[in-house]
Amino acid sequence: MVARVDVSLLLASARIGVGVLLIAAPTVVLPREDAGNGTNAVLMRTVGVRDLVLGGGAVLAWTRGRPDEFRRWASAGLASDTGDLLVGICGARLVGRSGAIKAVAVVAPWVAAGAVGHVRESHRQDRAPRSR
Repeated sequence: MVARVDVSLLLASARIGVGVLLIAAPTVVLPREDAGNGTNAVLMRTVGVRDLVLGGGAVLAWTRGRPDEFRRWASAGLASDTGDLLVGICGARLVGRSGAIKAVAVVAPWVAAGAVGHVRESHRQDRAPRSR
């Protein structure tokens, strides 16, 4: 028997871990030359807070058995990641092509996983029996 992984729940749980990491040790994810810059550390912490809140809200909704609320949190996470992706694409003028590619490479897997989770959930809802 193969267990089906709920991609959205896995993503929300990972988001909590990333959020905690970025809050606790923001310079770990920064390039060495940027790690000593306090502004960059603060910006990483703000991203960490966002990820912790989005992931925590989704996981809490899941544990409370509230699928509609869970979908809203998961959708908010996907929207946030998609916004980050677009900012990365449009940021080439500010950070150069290499910087933009790095920004996109970091967030693209999150967008892809969020989209997969969203599509799977949509298919699951389509198969669910309708109540009258």
